[in-house]
Amino acid sequence: MDLEIEPVTFNSLGTACAGDLYLPTVDGPVPGLVLGHSGVMVKEALRVFAPYFVRAGFAVLAIDYRTVGASTGQPRGQDYPHRQAEDFRSAVSYLRTRPEVAPDRIGIWGVSVGGSVAVQAAVLDRRVKCVVAQSPSVWNGWRYLERLLGRAGVHTLRDRLDQDWQRRYEGHDSARVPHLTLQGENVEGTPDLAAEMFPNYRNEKTLDSAEHLLTFAPEQLIDRLAPTPLLMIANGGWDPYHILEEAQSAFAKAGEPKRLEVLPYDVLGLYTGPGLEEAIALAVEWFDRYLRRTRIVTPTPAPTRESVRGMTQ
Repeated sequence: MDLEIEPVTFNSLGTACAGDLYLPTVDGPVPGLVLGHSGVMVKEALRVFAPYFVRAGFAVLAIDYRTVGASTGQPRGQDYPHRQAEDFRSAVSYLRTRPEVAPDRIGIWGVSVGGSVAVQAAVLDRRVKCVVAQSPSVWNGWRYLERLLGRAGVHTLRDRLDQDWQRRYEGHDSARVPHLTLQGENVEGTPDLAAEMFPNYRNEKTLDSAEHLLTFAPEQLIDRLAPTPLLMIANGGWDPYHILEEAQSAFAKAGEPKRLEVLPYDVLGLYTGPGLEEAIALAVEWFDRYLRRTRIVTPTPAPTRESVRGMTQ
């Protein structure tokens, strides 16, 4: 099934972000989804995931975060999770303007760190009616980097960040480093593969992105997500980047309604079949339940002085 992709741009706090919009061939308005990628992807990589949701009758907007891929913003490669949560929210605002989309039936989906970012965006934005985190990776950035680099590695990283701060103080840009390469050696082959597959991908980011990752801790907010429904799909096989124990710990702090599915696949197992198809089937069912079959709650308007006076008379 070939799907038409409409290239769109949307404003994210003054910066033009790029998106790929997919519309199902059904009468609208239909529920909408915003899809966010990992740190070693661009929106073109989401073309693997988007068709499943479109075939299920959802309008899909796959986005590039600011300074990444086809989105604008300088300096390039600012991998700032808090800003990426804002980009999710800006994409929701854009989808709500599309006549093909039911504005009160929008969910968000993210993969890897994009999954953790999606959860933070949903905590902050009650317009998001449902969220799915697939292979989520970072629930506490400091702890995540200590697992990846070791405490000695984080100590070395902090020394580099001090030097980089002085560099920025003196008016220079932050140093540029490869993704997932903070000690001089690439710890995952994915960035090189992404660079080969997607012309818009650049295997580099600003060094100060590590500061933003160190202070990113959506596990501290996840208990505020309820009553927004949360589905977390985690890797149960060998996986040093999307760590099962981290997902389980964060999930335990979330309120209902929630669901955790652990699938028996390794680090890239949910990016390819059959793990991909299993994971997406779970996500489609979750979105279908909470965006199509569940009645959307309408908040009670805040009382006015006149209405309060009338109730007390």
